[in-house]
Amino acid sequence: MKYPTKEQILEKDPAIKQFTIEVVLSWKKEFFKDWKNTPNEVKLERLKYLILGILAIAYSNKPWLNIREGNSYYYLPTTYEIYQDKNKPSIISALHELSHHLYGPSELKACRWSIYIFRTCFPEMYKKLQWKNHLLIKK
Repeated sequence: MKYPTKEQILEKDPAIKQFTIEVVLSWKKEFFKDWKNTPNEVKLERLKYLILGILAIAYSNKPWLNIREGNSYYYLPTTYEIYQDKNKPSIISALHELSHHLYGPSELKACRWSIYIFRTCFPEMYKKLQWKNHLLIKK
């Protein structure tokens, strides 16, 4: 699989429903408090709520999905399942996999969509990350 470059991802902003940004900002206000000190199992539940909230409110025309715990993040389109890494809860990864559910297998589209939302809604956290190929990681 060929992953997009940082330049390709940032080349243009994706078309995102404004309501999606509002849902994420609302979630942030309610569930992002003290994120750093929140246990992983609570973070995973909060991320689940974020994903399902975006899906229910902003993309209700899409099929419902199941969210399961695993050892990495990935999406299974045949069963509409997102797997979350139980050891490394990640807002960007959760958004990325939701994008695959919404828009299909394009890595460019999923990276653009998830990074744009993260950069818009979590600008301070975004500044603390660095690019490693197509990924954003902690410095």
